[in-house]
Amino acid sequence: MERQNLINVIQRVGGQQSGLAESDALWRKIDFLQQTNRYSQLIKQLTKANDRSNFLALLLEINFAFQFESRGLELRYEVKQNSQRQSSIDFLRQTSNGDQIYLELRLLQQTKTFTDWIKKQLERFQAYVADLKSIDEQNEIVRIQSTVLSKVQDRKGNPIKFFTTATNAVNIVAIDATDSLLKTIDIHDCMLATHGDPSVEEQFRRGVFGLFQKVKTDDSKESQDLAAKYKHIRNTLHGVLFLFKVPNTGDLAYELECFLISNPVLISTDRAAVAFEEIVRTIPRRN
Repeated sequence: MERQNLINVIQRVGGQQSGLAESDALWRKIDFLQQTNRYSQLIKQLTKANDRSNFLALLLEINFAFQFESRGLELRYEVKQNSQRQSSIDFLRQTSNGDQIYLELRLLQQTKTFTDWIKKQLERFQAYVADLKSIDEQNEIVRIQSTVLSKVQDRKGNPIKFFTTATNAVNIVAIDATDSLLKTIDIHDCMLATHGDPSVEEQFRRGVFGLFQKVKTDDSKESQDLAAKYKHIRNTLHGVLFLFKVPNTGDLAYELECFLISNPVLISTDRAAVAFEEIVRTIPRRN
């Protein structure tokens, strides 16, 4: 991919002047990845991008890969855990202690409902204020859960991505949640999505049953049903990596920070610390 090809893609997906101004910084990242000879498939997809959503999702993968590779941590792109299955996982990181960290990425974009709400605020007040009382926070957290779930299993609960729980395999879904909850998502929301109401103080609870939450015999039928729905993910996924674009580092070429939340059903505290060490060293924890 040449720099002019990148400019053509930015213009084709509706990029404005600000996007073109970042083309040099983005090109440097792409060219760096090209030199590794491991990302030809990703760069080819970027060359063919023809809509904004697809373009932004591919940029997430570019920036994510660069953040590792530029620090000397090699990733493999588009790998399969099971040769009998068609689906692949975005990235594989082989750690120094032998763990194989599989990372499946997803860009969680702002919903049309939120976009329409902002538009109404702009029309009415010439500005908008993120009044979370006007937003159904529970539904937004459930949307995050559904996104994670969709990367692991289909609607019937059949596995679609992660097929191994070998002792050296670490399965992680990584979500760019920057725009969630009108850009106000915090650690409490991430804990709610993964570990549910019991994981946060009472003022932060939203009636959410977490993906990794253990069900109790006296829990409601709704919680029992959700626990059954999440059984496969609890037995397959070792953690959820919530990604956030670092402010003022760029709209196209940017840095990432994170909250990394583990699944205690599958991974002990000590092993989690070892397995996740390279991730949080490369993608710093969000303050």
